[in-house]
Amino acid sequence: MEKSIFQFIWKYSKRNQLALTATTLLTFPILYVSLELPKRIINDAIGGTGEDVFLLAMKLSQTQFLMLLCVGFLLSVLANGLLKMHLNTMKGVLSERLLRRFRFQLVARMLKFPRSYFRTTSQGELVSMVTSEAEPMGSFMGNMLSQPVFQAGQMLTILVFLFAQSFWFGIASIALIPLQAWIIPKLQRQINVLNKERIKEVRKFAADIGETAAGVSDIRMNGGTRHRLSLFSNRLGNLFSIRFKIYQKKFFMKFLNNFINQLTPFFFYSVGGYLAIKGEVTVGALIAALAAYKDLSSPWKELLAYYNQTQDMALRWELVTERFAPTNLVKDTLFDGEPDTFTSLSRGIDLVHDKDGHLILEDISLTIPKGAFADILTREVTPQKGTVKIAGHEVNNLHQTVVSNRIGYASSKPYILGENLFMPFNYDPEDISVDVAVNQRLTSQSLHRYKPC
Repeated sequence: MEKSIFQFIWKYSKRNQLALTATTLLTFPILYVSLELPKRIINDAIGGTGEDVFLLAMKLSQTQFLMLLCVGFLLSVLANGLLKMHLNTMKGVLSERLLRRFRFQLVARMLKFPRSYFRTTSQGELVSMVTSEAEPMGSFMGNMLSQPVFQAGQMLTILVFLFAQSFWFGIASIALIPLQAWIIPKLQRQINVLNKERIKEVRKFAADIGETAAGVSDIRMNGGTRHRLSLFSNRLGNLFSIRFKIYQKKFFMKFLNNFINQLTPFFFYSVGGYLAIKGEVTVGALIAALAAYKDLSSPWKELLAYYNQTQDMALRWELVTERFAPTNLVKDTLFDGEPDTFTSLSRGIDLVHDKDGHLILEDISLTIPKGAFADILTREVTPQKGTVKIAGHEVNNLHQTVVSNRIGYASSKPYILGENLFMPFNYDPEDISVDVAVNQRLTSQSLHRYKPC
């Protein structure tokens, strides 16, 4: 699997990410217009001299000019909202597609795990990783490129507008940004360490629940109920302690961030009011600057939240993928597609050849435990040294389709019951297109039949 979540996203959605970015760029001119028009409405239309205004060779009264600017402002807000709606829909679809692919890869890798791996990894852990731990990654996958571009672009557009009103307005709006950019990531790194501990503790808790559910009768009959409950109490206490530390650091970070954000309006009211009294800026420009700064705080908060999210998702990716990458995993190429030829395995079996083909043991007698030999031939157990060859072909290099079709295996305790008999012949994926079409047709007929009054 990819080493980082960013490599995964870029590999499978490069074109979509670029398309989202292009759509994002269209919102910036409209945003600037929506910031400029209120100032024009206050200064030129409401605070005008009352004389007629010429616009594109058209003569307009002050009232007509006011209505035109108001309609233009309404259209700019509507266009900006529609573009955002389209952008968010595209990001949502892309997020679900990437999340679906990621979960499918995890399940596909799980089918390649050797049996020994499941002795140290519980089903509860695997279910938790594929479902709840992978879920938050979906929203990030659609926002990887468009989100920082959108928020940074909005922020730069607003800053350009503020500097256009007054140089000091621009300086006041960015004065405290370096402080936030330094202190917030430091606090977030501490929170990430605690989140890593929390995720590991939740996995252990899920494993304990799975073990308890599987052996509940033995626990009751052997008087282990109180001991088991004490283990759960200790586990829940650890979770509470970790979450409490997270809450302390998380809400202190929010308090500090909000306090710094509220310092800037203080400079606007004091310095901007002084400049307005001296006549160096208009009241309309001051009002527009205050409104623009309110809009500026939102993208800056989103950028900080995006940074925190990237750190969190990178941590989640590392924690999930490391559990789905055992050292003795069967090669992916032995499961992908179809084998070039269905190799015949009708000849003898060699067990003790090294990499150079030399015999390691000669003239020996041995006892193979029950089931071990079958596990070796079906590749459920791989030898630590030497190789196993059937008809001259190394078992570890045979395609899984060849192994399942050429080697029959009947367990005394089949898990999938009757399906095991025909399982080697069902290696082709099912064609569900017909079922989907039938379901869609039945659904449309039902909706038509039971159309509400």
